[in-house]
Amino acid sequence: MLSSQELVQFRRDLHSYPETGWCEFVTTFKVVQKLRSFGIEPKFGRQIINPEFVAGRNEKAVEAAQKAALDKGVSAEFLEHMGGYTGVLATIETGRPGPVLAVRFDMDCVDVQEALEAGHRPFDEGWASTNPGHMHSCGHDGHTTMGIGLCSWLVENKDKLCGTIKVLFQPAEEGVRGARPVAESGVLDDADYFFGNHLGFNLPTGTISPEPGLFLASTKLDAEFVGLAAHSGADPHKGKNALLAAATATLAVHGIIRPVQETTALNVGTLHAGQGRNVVAPNAFMQLEVRGETEEVNSYMREEAIRKIKASADMYDCEVKIVKAGEATEFKPDRKAIDLVYEAAIPVVGEEMIKKMDLKLGSEDCTILLRRVQQRGGVGTFIIFGCETKAGHHQRLFDFDERVLDIAVSFYKNLVPMICGFK
Repeated sequence: MLSSQELVQFRRDLHSYPETGWCEFVTTFKVVQKLRSFGIEPKFGRQIINPEFVAGRNEKAVEAAQKAALDKGVSAEFLEHMGGYTGVLATIETGRPGPVLAVRFDMDCVDVQEALEAGHRPFDEGWASTNPGHMHSCGHDGHTTMGIGLCSWLVENKDKLCGTIKVLFQPAEEGVRGARPVAESGVLDDADYFFGNHLGFNLPTGTISPEPGLFLASTKLDAEFVGLAAHSGADPHKGKNALLAAATATLAVHGIIRPVQETTALNVGTLHAGQGRNVVAPNAFMQLEVRGETEEVNSYMREEAIRKIKASADMYDCEVKIVKAGEATEFKPDRKAIDLVYEAAIPVVGEEMIKKMDLKLGSEDCTILLRRVQQRGGVGTFIIFGCETKAGHHQRLFDFDERVLDIAVSFYKNLVPMICGFK
């Protein structure tokens, strides 16, 4: 099993070269290399992705990431085997009948420029991001490391277990894009138990929460408006103003009447439009999201947003193309899985460090995987491994207490035998 020092070193190696969703070619390579060193031959890339359900994937960014991966020592043969997609699934088969347990860890970064200044530990110690504009500022480098630590223990203890354990290293969690195409590939359809997790939230290190609270169903949308350019002074009447259509849509979306007694959220996050000061804008591009406490409420928010976007385009005689760029569903954990987490956590951190949380307004595409497992008769939940952080998640100074890596692996060392141990 990997030592604490080896876990920390692997995390810092991942931290130094973060990759955004659908571009995690170097990260995938490093994970596969490490798994192969344990004697595991994993599935990866297109083997665990259903391309028909991929959303929010920028082809130019993917091509650039593949070229960068070649420069980083990833072989052309490995990239070809990936088929243009990222992510890894390690399957440990004990050879004895028993349940199938699946655990998910995400691996992508956030599009944030890391602080390269004195006082920021990764910079001071020489393992800050070397990929400009990208940073592991949400702890996914830690999550991937937890998964690697778990796999190393599973291999060494396979003879003491029964059934099958699947460890998923999921791409593109940010923007809730990666879970759906993994789910639709069917690689977890035989799972009887499913667990996801997240570190941080600036809780005391050692806190474990089997009941994190509320994750909202969410839909991410991209809207592309197409109008007609014209001279803004001489012939404005001949133009079709996509900028005004998009601006009107922005205000209209933020004016959606929301259900009073339900938790909802919405945001138009980016809006880019126009070609010049004296040109009627022929184009505009908008990125937005809606969220709802239930799938039904989120559906209402989504359909209202789409209706208002289309109406705004029609007002200015523009065309609009709306594309789903990501999704998550509501969070409905199973009591059986929650109770297992409580039982497994007590020997690791003590009963006083196990907390029920009341998170709200966030979304997690792990919910897509959980629902897929539940629809086939399985159970699961989502776990928070609390640890102190420097700055909040998604911020340029983010860093976390690395003791959480050992805590998480120790927790899973307790949980796995409870499910896949000899009865």
